Amino acid sequence: MAQGNLKLSKKKPARLTKRQQNPKAAAPKVYRAKKNLTEKKVQLLSKQHNGALISNTEKLIASRVGHLELVKGSRREIEKAAKEKAKAKAAEAKAKQ
Repeated sequence: MAQGNLKLSKKKPARLTKRQQNPKAAAPKVYRAKKNLTEKKVQLLSKQHNGALISNTEKLIASRVGHLELVKGSRREIEKAAKEKAKAKAAEAKAKQ
């Protein structure tokens, strides 16, 4: 028996994803501060955070390894103490003369 033409349906277009519909909406969000920070302020904040990070790391290492010594105070405090010692020695030497 002869058959008629096959009724082939056309392929539907591929399903659109959100990214294809609106690529801008799918882009990663960028969070920015509402107030513009000056460069000095950014440097100050990063310096503070780096200092805290270093001291916390130092404490952590010292707590895990008992024989390491912690540096007492910051660099400025150490230098100030050294200057005070030098002044005291100079004053002692002057008093003995």
